[in-house]
Amino acid sequence: MDRIERDLLGVREGVTVENVKVERLLPGELRGVVEEMAIRYQKLPIEPRLDQDTGGIIAEESGISVDVDKTLAQIQAAAPGQIVQLEIITSQPLHRSQDIANAKHPIAGYQTWFHGSAERYNNISVALKSINNTLVWPGEVFSFNEATGPRTPERGYLPAPIILNGGYDVGYGGGVCQVSSTLYNAALIAKLPIIERHAHTKPVHYVPEGRDATVNFGYLDLKFINNRDGPLIVKTTLQNGRIYVELRTIKK
Repeated sequence: MDRIERDLLGVREGVTVENVKVERLLPGELRGVVEEMAIRYQKLPIEPRLDQDTGGIIAEESGISVDVDKTLAQIQAAAPGQIVQLEIITSQPLHRSQDIANAKHPIAGYQTWFHGSAERYNNISVALKSINNTLVWPGEVFSFNEATGPRTPERGYLPAPIILNGGYDVGYGGGVCQVSSTLYNAALIAKLPIIERHAHTKPVHYVPEGRDATVNFGYLDLKFINNRDGPLIVKTTLQNGRIYVELRTIKK
């Protein structure tokens, strides 16, 4: 019975798909083989992005998937000895490299000045580097904690003074709040909607009262949304004690 069934319903002799012999396979067996191929060949589209270190644009890549049903139909209709190709579907990323290239118009900038220990300077430098060249697409939310990650020794952070419970203490990443506060003021100037922001329990010297933004990984974050039509790029510099954050996007 199995032989008769394969003669009637199975794939014809000598048929191959991507160098895989599928002759005499029944429909259910054939679907399993093609679905396994589809999983191996599938590639999701990759959005264009910025190199975190250089700021260079890394181009987008198309995605591919396999139309299983069309491939099955081609195989089942194939003549003996025929080589069948997978039916490929190409999918495009949502964004283009040119969108990033066009996002070079400064819409806001803010600077603060460094004071403190070498450890504090180190932490500020590490945090600035973490958010430099961050790309935020329209409608996306920027999270300071997500961009910088935990303030740990493994990430290069050192113990430095912090404000804790209304007093002063020492903790890894002391000084990072000056970076988040500088960025917060740039976001305010750019009129970006602020999703989350927290004030210190004591006044800080580097921004006017009420214009600070304290952060604590896993607890307190600074978040804002890109409400512009184009991508938003965060640029940072630290030079001669000047901490500067600039926001860029497409010029209208």
